[in-house]
Amino acid sequence: MIAIDLHSRVPVYEQIEEQVIWLINSGVYTPDTRLPSIRSLASELSLNVNTVKRAFSELEAKGIVYSLQGKGVFVSPFYSANESLKKEAMDNLSLSLRSARAKGVTKEEVLTLVDDTFLLKQVK
Repeated sequence: MIAIDLHSRVPVYEQIEEQVIWLINSGVYTPDTRLPSIRSLASELSLNVNTVKRAFSELEAKGIVYSLQGKGVFVSPFYSANESLKKEAMDNLSLSLRSARAKGVTKEEVLTLVDDTFLLKQVK
């Protein structure tokens, strides 16, 4: 379910974070669902365990998941109320859009990219 692009400029742990959030938002992982273990996910993705551990730690720090000693990592039942992530995403998007506009990207090009991005996510 999680795919890593090793050629991306986005750090691997952030790619894992974003994809777990997307899986939660799309209903694949529901509140209190146990996520794959750090070791199994690291093995599946051929990554260092510490990389996956960092992603899960970041998710926990943001209140998206919680861990139970010896039981695993679970989706927080309170995640849907977490508006700070949406605000962070909107702030990042606004900054990127201002930068794109300054570099000559048109509104139509941005809208095409938005449509392509959201269509791509619905198909997966």
